[in-house]
Amino acid sequence: MGMDYPALLGENQSFRSDYPAEIKYVFSCKEYESLEKEYGIRETAGKGSTFLQAVNLLEWVNKNIRHKGNYDNSDPQDALHLLTLAYKKHNTGINCLSMSIILSECLLASGIYARVVYMMPKAADDGDNHVVAEAFIAEWNKWIMLDPTYGSYCCDSSGEVLNLYEIRKRIINDEEYFFSDKLNYNGETVSDLADLKEYYAKNLFFLRSKARQGYGMHREYGDMVEMAPINFDVHERMLLNLQYRIHEYGECDLFTDWMSYESQLDNRYVDIESFYEPPCDREN
Repeated sequence: MGMDYPALLGENQSFRSDYPAEIKYVFSCKEYESLEKEYGIRETAGKGSTFLQAVNLLEWVNKNIRHKGNYDNSDPQDALHLLTLAYKKHNTGINCLSMSIILSECLLASGIYARVVYMMPKAADDGDNHVVAEAFIAEWNKWIMLDPTYGSYCCDSSGEVLNLYEIRKRIINDEEYFFSDKLNYNGETVSDLADLKEYYAKNLFFLRSKARQGYGMHREYGDMVEMAPINFDVHERMLLNLQYRIHEYGECDLFTDWMSYESQLDNRYVDIESFYEPPCDREN
């Protein structure tokens, strides 16, 4: 029998709150203008509500970029470089992190608060995690999750669109949630929803994000904030996980740089409740 992930989450409902989450969002840079000029980001987003604009950009990324789980993130991790690499190239793919970077930076370029969020499992010997984007929907005054790998967002039974923290709580409480109608993987129907939900549950033990969200912020490791259960040491887990990945997959520049960052990192645990409050720090 496999791990009971909902039970594991239920045993770890209380989160650390060492600091308030003071995330800064950068809305002005020349690269946003280049995204608009080269890819028509604002036209793609359209003129509807914040939610409709966000979904239009989500579906645009999902439709035009293939997911490839073993992509090594060796290219500069920003929207322009990644779009040059993978946009409408069916023989090339990038992973969930890179797809989420593109989506988040396109949302910011369109004037929508957005961030890249790492969904992380507890086990140190797990070589996999998931990454998504979250966008702040002004008309609802709340954050929602957008998954470009699957071209989807999640709702409860009333149709309210959910963020990662809300999905986590619904899993713990054995409350149903639903993926949006256009759920797909590289254009193919996702038939095993139970497997996908188990994947989400596995990867919702703790969350990570950058303290500054803007163009090119993911080119280098650093400036990370953690949202983790009480008595869980993210720093220790990440170091053990990188040792596992190096043992399983071998040395590479990605793992070397990542290990260097994690080795010197003094993890900053932030209050997950404040992470999901309306944003207030904007850099123009």
